[in-house]
Amino acid sequence: MKILHIMAYPPDHIGGYSIYCQNLIRNLNSHGLECEILTSNYNRISKSGEYYNSEGIRIINRRYYGNLFGINPLFNIIPFLNKHYRDYDIIHAHSYIFFSSIHAALLRKIRKFPLILQLHGGIQTDAFYTSNLFENFQLLVKKIIFDPVVGKFTLTIPDSLVSVSYMDLLTVLKRFKIKREKNYWIPNGVNLSKFIKIDDVEKKYITFIGRLSYIKGFDLFLKIAEKIYKKNQDIEFLVVGDGPLYYMLQDFKKQIPIRHYYRIPHEQMIKIYNQSKILLITSRYEGMPTTMLEAMACGISVIASNVGGIPEVIRNEDHGRLFKLNNLSSVSEICLKSIENQKEGKSNSKKLREYLKKNFSWEIITKKMIRVYNDLIES
Repeated sequence: MKILHIMAYPPDHIGGYSIYCQNLIRNLNSHGLECEILTSNYNRISKSGEYYNSEGIRIINRRYYGNLFGINPLFNIIPFLNKHYRDYDIIHAHSYIFFSSIHAALLRKIRKFPLILQLHGGIQTDAFYTSNLFENFQLLVKKIIFDPVVGKFTLTIPDSLVSVSYMDLLTVLKRFKIKREKNYWIPNGVNLSKFIKIDDVEKKYITFIGRLSYIKGFDLFLKIAEKIYKKNQDIEFLVVGDGPLYYMLQDFKKQIPIRHYYRIPHEQMIKIYNQSKILLITSRYEGMPTTMLEAMACGISVIASNVGGIPEVIRNEDHGRLFKLNNLSSVSEICLKSIENQKEGKSNSKKLREYLKKNFSWEIITKKMIRVYNDLIES
């Protein structure tokens, strides 16, 4: 079986979306499927034209023209897809908001080929008012123009819809009124052989990993950090990421101890997790964060907002703790209690890894995806 994966960002781009696709394709190849990637030469971080990566996967790059709103790479895949769609058994496009997926849906309307669209979060985003006018404008455009017209078209055309979050599938049904026989919930996965607990590393941080934006709730993280530091000045904070709210970080660094990295190569993230006491996720909207699963695999406590696909992973207090965005006053106490439990040696990291192995290992995820492919080809 030969699969073409359409990605807006190349697989060597740092981010949960690219990491997911990279892991999925690697594991599909190990199960005997031939996968190729059609993507952009985003910021020229990878080779131009066509090449094979170190794992023997063919990468087909197309010229990158810019980034709309800072999140949507502009490049044209229609000529290649129109010429070569018959070369593949299935076309698998990733994320409905990207122009590359819109192109795939447009061509699918004209040419009949098996098309799967996979959602990686973002369906549930809605307009909200913040002090960041640019981000608020993005969300308004998405709500008023993109989703009702372009988004609905892109979601309607594919033969099958796959989502890392079950809540996003429900949102597609309720908001867009799109019904189809074949919708699949296949959650995100984690590499359990790569992300492990390291006992001899000092754990000292409450950590935020992600884009410094209102959507990711970075402003909320800073407010919670300030409350925690007032109660316990032995605690330090770590931020990994960049974004429009960087200016807020600069102000808070004058008041509380925050260490900051703009970006960390994915292969080094295990060190970040193992230096952390807590991974604090304060997102207003989410799919299913890769960082959450990786931190859990390293035995790190995860305290997260009750949004998107997060509660599909954190199902009880053995897995982590959830909080509601309208009740932030309790979060600092939850964090401090978690740190106290760690001092007392209370840990359920072994149970966590068993839970992840059973539900979120890449072996499980890959087998589920192969069943989706087989279902589509048989139908």
